[in-house]
Amino acid sequence: MAPSSSEGGLCRSPGQAGSGCSRALFGQPLAALCGEDGTLPQPIQELLAVLQQEGPSTEGIFRRAASGTALRELREALDHGADVDMGSQPALLLAAILKEFLRSIPCKLLVTELYEDWMAAMQKASREEKIWELRAVAEKLPAANLLLLKRLLSLLRHIGHHAATSRMGCSNLAVCVGPNLLSPAHADLLPLEAMLEVTHKAAGWRPTV
Repeated sequence: MAPSSSEGGLCRSPGQAGSGCSRALFGQPLAALCGEDGTLPQPIQELLAVLQQEGPSTEGIFRRAASGTALRELREALDHGADVDMGSQPALLLAAILKEFLRSIPCKLLVTELYEDWMAAMQKASREEKIWELRAVAEKLPAANLLLLKRLLSLLRHIGHHAATSRMGCSNLAVCVGPNLLSPAHADLLPLEAMLEVTHKAAGWRPTV
């Protein structure tokens, strides 16, 4: 695997990347939240583990909305470092908080600076070439981003394999989760037509890494 871009300065905030755990969980560079051994922050590990278990049997997971009040309270608790029992939380709420966490990552999980690379890879004609190109772009991600991406794709694949109970196949999951993973620079300045195209492409991104 090529050297991680975490050493190349992609979307690094001064004084944060590689500095260990951060007080707040949301809105921080992922590298700043990971442990010195490169592991994902504990709340995210626990959340992913619960969704791995409960997601396949939860109808509409990642699609159905959770209570706005519950979502706000859980986010505030996690941001203040509270000891939250993830296993006691509804799966729909955990799915919603995971999407909110993904949206809050500065420069997004797939890194805004790599937006054109991702889009170019998606344009490849054959499935084999597309997968090869997507893997090549993935290797440019900071180590922490790549780790979470792999865990997330594993979770979504697991849920998609149980579409009979989750009612969420791969296409549905891509539509619900994909737009949280990547956006171009200055996305807020794009016209509506361009934003719709960006969302469509991001939702269709389902590589195997």
